[in-house]
Amino acid sequence: MNNLYLRIISSKPSSSFNKVLTLSATLLVSYAIAPLPQVQAATKTKPAATAPAKAPEKTADKADKTPAKAAPEPPIENVVNVTTTDLVDKPHEYMNKNVKFVAKFYMFSTLPLDYKPAMKSSKTHLGFIVHRPDGLVPFPELKIAMAIPKEKDPLNQLLTSLKDGDQVEVTAKVFGTGLDEPWVDVLRLKRLSSAEDKDKKDEKTAASEGETPKEMQIEKHPPDVHK
Repeated sequence: MNNLYLRIISSKPSSSFNKVLTLSATLLVSYAIAPLPQVQAATKTKPAATAPAKAPEKTADKADKTPAKAAPEPPIENVVNVTTTDLVDKPHEYMNKNVKFVAKFYMFSTLPLDYKPAMKSSKTHLGFIVHRPDGLVPFPELKIAMAIPKEKDPLNQLLTSLKDGDQVEVTAKVFGTGLDEPWVDVLRLKRLSSAEDKDKKDEKTAASEGETPKEMQIEKHPPDVHK
């Protein structure tokens, strides 16, 4: 028995057994040197901080929306205060002088324009007439011409709204005395007061005379709508 055991131990291993041992050793070595899989821990990333949005600048908008202030009117020197009656009676005394007078506007007219001895062209000027001091009839002897203002000139609003009876202040230069009458060129025009509307004036006149204006009349019988 012992001899048999010694024979088995001392006997050489078979080739099949050697192949199994070699394969097992190779697997063990490969497993030992193989890197372990790296498990990356999930990390929470914080969102990048964003700078707060800046408020829109309003200075430029305010500057654009703010209406431009009207430029101050340049002073007119050596102005003589006169009445329309004095100006018409003594036009030669005021020749080439700056005058200022107050009158009631009557109407626009071409009468002060296109007269050769005192030329102001209707292409570049407009003309108007004022009332006599008593305020009942026009004063055509006083020829008033005025340069047509530019399109965006605020004076256009005044001119388009003028009506019969408005009290105006006229600063002008006397540039001619043709026909022994004063011809003046307006330097500045202001409205001092507005005339009462004609419709309201008629209502007051009718009321003072005991009449009922048409707008206030009440029909005693309604109109026949079946006619």
